[in-house]
Parts: sequence; structure tokens; C-alpha cells
Amino acid sequence: MAARDLRRAGPAGLAAALGKALLDEASADGLVACDAAGRITYCNAAAAAFLQAQLARAAGAELAGLLVFLGDEALELRFRAAVRDAGPVEFVVARPDGDDEWVEVRGVPVAGGMAFFLRDVTARERSERTLRKNEQRLRAATESLRLAHQAARAATWEWRTGRTLRWLDLAAARALIGLGGEPPEEEDIGDWRTFVVEEDMPAVAAALSTLRTRGEAVFEYRVAAADGQHRWLRSSAAVVERRPDGGPARVAGVTLDITPQKLSEAKLQREVAERTRAERRQQLLIHELNHRVKNMLATVQSVARQSLGRAHGAGPLADFEDRLMALAWTHDILTREHWAGASLKVVLTRTLAPHASGERVELIGPDLRVSPKMALALAMGGHELATNAVKYGALSNETGRVTVRWRLDPEATPVRLILDWQETGGPPVTPPKTRGFGSRLLERGLAGELGGDVRIAFERAGVRCDISAPFQPETHEPEGELDDPVFPPPTERPSILPN
Repeated sequence: MAARDLRRAGPAGLAAALGKALLDEASADGLVACDAAGRITYCNAAAAAFLQAQLARAAGAELAGLLVFLGDEALELRFRAAVRDAGPVEFVVARPDGDDEWVEVRGVPVAGGMAFFLRDVTARERSERTLRKNEQRLRAATESLRLAHQAARAATWEWRTGRTLRWLDLAAARALIGLGGEPPEEEDIGDWRTFVVEEDMPAVAAALSTLRTRGEAVFEYRVAAADGQHRWLRSSAAVVERRPDGGPARVAGVTLDITPQKLSEAKLQREVAERTRAERRQQLLIHELNHRVKNMLATVQSVARQSLGRAHGAGPLADFEDRLMALAWTHDILTREHWAGASLKVVLTRTLAPHASGERVELIGPDLRVSPKMALALAMGGHELATNAVKYGALSNETGRVTVRWRLDPEATPVRLILDWQETGGPPVTPPKTRGFGSRLLERGLAGELGGDVRIAFERAGVRCDISAPFQPETHEPEGELDDPVFPPPTERPSILPN
């Protein structure tokens, strides 16, 4: 308003002009006046800034078109109803620039329309939104913790000096100890101890003493539940605040129900104890069986000496006893291995040991463990070949040697064991005119027992025997291992006697 206009207006006009100037320049809040149709009749500079509109353009515009309701139709309807009915209204809308800034709008009815006050509440709105998000996170974390405690059968607690023990989840604490009904808000530490089984109180007292001195403790104990059953609990506690004298002022802890775990441990211990007893019984039975088999073999040896010795002389008796000894030695190996199987090298070593020293017999092959059936068959076959070598072949002089090689043929289906017996350095070999018992035992008995092929070649340089049979591995891992095989020096013919 120009100066001469102010002079013409008089005192009343001057006051009105000054008031408008104050509203335009001095107020930090926006002020918008609207008529009954919601069109802007007055807008100060602060309001124009909030609405992102120039003063000239704002005048006559519809206020609803300048507000950003963010798609909230209900909010827009409230605003239009307030304008239509000239009623008070208050809400928060976004600023038109959309940069996460907010404006509080308060409308009051005035003569001829509405007056709206606009205030920047961005800082307040952001704080409130952050607070709401934090509250949501806290509720989610609290619920997750509750569910975790429920799943883990746990309860947390806090204890302060001179005050009672306070369970943070009373229902969980009640369920943990196995008490019915709703627990009190606070439960005295002395009352809590009364639930502990008397035999476990010394361990609890020792743990609490450790807690006072070291600042933390973990201890397990039983409590007597309302149903009379004992429950196992594990408490983990830590001093989180100390008094000036160094004693604990505040202790936080969590208690878990470990009853299922303890029951599983007890069951496992019972099963282990029962298995140990069963294994001991099995060992006793095996030892008893071994003792009886040796007695039986000794009886057979005695009967053979009395019968074959008188009827056929010392030669056939010696052959029979040698075969019996080979069977007995292999039986002893398998017994020591709990009849799971045996090392092929050990079986051949023990079988050939009575016939020659290790310098004249060479065993070459991988470390294979064979089934009891294959071990017995190869032991008998090795004995027959060694006996023939001692009588007629490479071991009948001072320079001959025997080489035994074995390997697996993985290309065969099923996998086959290939074993070759080769004699060298003995007297020239002359093929026999007839097959003796030993040859028949090898070519028929051994082949039939192993389900394979046995070929004996009486080559002039030395006897050769090729054995091919489906590989029969041991049934399971043995419980004990034999020492590496070593050829003992030749000994006199032993007698089969029980240990």
C-alpha cells in the first residue's frame, strides 16, 4: 500500500495494513485464507513457500489442488468436507517437492470461509516415523526372542543386590520349573533354590560362589516339578554390574530346560553299556568256541595218530597233520580278527612259515583283507603247494625259491583276485603221471570253494600255479589288528593243543 493510500485510509486502514505486513513477513508459519468454495483469498509468503507457489499465482487457486495428499483419498475427503462445512481439521501432508518433508495443516472456520495455518513439521515427523520403526523392530525382536525361548525351553532373569530374582518372561519361567498357574511378578532367590533337588545343591552353591568371584558361571542341576518328576536345567549367569566393594550388584542370566538332552545322554549311556556287555559276551563266546575247536582238532589229531599211524605209517600221518595244522593256524588268525576276515599276507605267511624261512619265500602284493571263507581256502591251497615244493620242488634243495604274487583285476565283473605261485631254482620238474590228492585238492576243491579257476603247470624250471577267483573282501572292519607278518624260523612239527 502506497504512503498516500495509508494517509487516506486513516487509523483503521493503517492498522489493517500493518497487520497484513506482519502476517506476510514476520510469521514463520504459513497462513492461507479461503472462501467457502476453498479458493485462496489470502496467502502469506511462508504459505506460498510451503505450497511451492508464487503469491500472485496462489491467489484464487483452489487450496486442495496445491496440497499433496499422497494418494490418501480419505484424507482429501476430510479436507474438502471441512471446507464445505466450515469445520475444524488437522492433518499432515507432504510438501510438493516430495523430498521427505512434511507440513502440518490446521484449519479453523472464520467469517466467509476457512483460515489454514501451515507449519513445517519435517523434523518432528521424521522423529516420529523413526520412533515407530524402532518400536516395530523392538516388538519383532521381542516376539522373536519369546519364540526362541519357547522353542529352546528357556527363560531369562535378572537379579539385583538386596532385591528379588526377576523373571523377564514369567510364563516361560513357570513352565520351565514345571509349576502350574501364573507365576508371581517377582520370585525370591531363596524360593527358587527350594525347587533344586537336594543332591544338586552343593554344585549350585559352588557355581554361585564362582559367579561372585569370576563374574560368570554355567551350572546344571535338577528341579522337582509339580508332577513329581525331575527336570534338568542349565543356567548361564554373568555379573553385569558390581558394587564399589567389588561384589555383584546386578546379575543377568538365562536358564534352559535340558531334560530331553539329559534323557538322550542317559539312553545313549545305557545303550553303550549294553553294547559293551554284549561285545564282552560275544568275545567270551568266541574264545570258548575257539577253545572247543582247538580241542576238537587236537582230538582229531590224536585219533589220526592212533589210526593212520598203525595202518599207513608215518608218511600219510604227517601229511594229514600238516593239513590239520594249516587249518588250525588259519582258524586262529580268523579268531583273533573276530571272524571278520584276515590279511592275505598274514594268512600266507603263517601257512608257509613251517616250510621255509622268509629268505626263500617272497610275498608280493597289495594289502588285501579277505573273507574267512577265502582265507581258509587259500591257506589250504598254499599248504599243499608248499608241501609239494618241500618234497619235490624248489624248497627241496638249499637254493630254490618261491615267489607268490597277487593282485586285483578291477576290469573283471565281479572284481577278481589273481594269485600266482612260481617256483625257481629247484631240481628240474618232471610232470607226474597221475594226479595225487594234493593236486586234486587244488584243482577241484580249491576251485570249487572259491568259485574260480586253478591251473597247475609243471614247467621244467619250476612248478607254477595260477589262481583266479571272485574277490571276497572281509565282511566288516576287524576290532583288532595283527602285527606285520614275519616268517618264523622252521620248527619241529607242533601239536595242536588248546591255549
